Amino acid sequence: MTGEITSDDRIRVLDPEVLAQAGTLALKARIVADSVLHGLHRSPRHGSSVEFAEHKEYSPGDNVRHLDWRAFARSDREYIKRFEDESHLRALALIDTSGSMGYRGDPDLKRPSKLDFSAICGGALAYVLARQGDAIGLGTFGDQLDVRVPPRARRGHVQEILHALELLEAKGTTQLAKALDALAETMSRRMILALFTDLLDAGQGALEAIARLGARRHDVVLFHVMDPDELDFPFEESMLFTSMEDTREIQVDARAVKKAYLEEVKKFLEKAEAAARGARVEYHLLRSDQDPSAALTAFVAARASMRSVAR
Repeated sequence: MTGEITSDDRIRVLDPEVLAQAGTLALKARIVADSVLHGLHRSPRHGSSVEFAEHKEYSPGDNVRHLDWRAFARSDREYIKRFEDESHLRALALIDTSGSMGYRGDPDLKRPSKLDFSAICGGALAYVLARQGDAIGLGTFGDQLDVRVPPRARRGHVQEILHALELLEAKGTTQLAKALDALAETMSRRMILALFTDLLDAGQGALEAIARLGARRHDVVLFHVMDPDELDFPFEESMLFTSMEDTREIQVDARAVKKAYLEEVKKFLEKAEAAARGARVEYHLLRSDQDPSAALTAFVAARASMRSVAR
């Protein structure tokens, strides 16, 4: 599809190669956000939720429906459960900016790099969550954590996030475990963490660090972003492959190693998904040449279902 993208096109133009030519990051993110919101309108998940916060001793006039009978049985004293309203969520989009995220494959195809693709997704989430009144922030990591925009829900906050996303560059190495452990120390309350990374050379203990965040009751979602070249290995000739994160190089006969490579990639993806599922971390494999809106819609709809828990 070619030509100018209009507001009427936003729901149906979701080919990342088209998005790559759509102009600013803000427009690309808005196109995806419109599709996500369109999908949410068709979702049965909706409502508002609450989360238990603390006990208080019963006083005349308190709602007796909130009496904690288990606490009464233990202490012979009457306690009321207090709840924290969760109708507004707090979320952080955390994007891998290491060198490998800069890979974009054949430049003639004009598809986005993994980092560009992740930035579009992060911007789309900012639009969607802000529209719902939720607090959304932006963090990045390579060899260290950088919380560029803390989670807030205020006028103009989305533009601050989009500006930060426009400035992202893919460079350096990955130390995911170090970044997530540093992040955990700053997260004093429960938060949704949307993590965009290729997990390539992520450093020792990366998957375990993701699991630790889940164990701390944070709602962690892993968006595993991969380029189609990395998944399909379309190469046929003898080629020099160069690392984008350090100085390593290797000359290989692509056709000879293709079968073994694809088997290793399959194991890599299965290990990542199994580790995530085992830690109750939601997992989505995203190809940078495909429409991201389906996975993002599932992400937002699942969070919306949290709001439907009865008080």
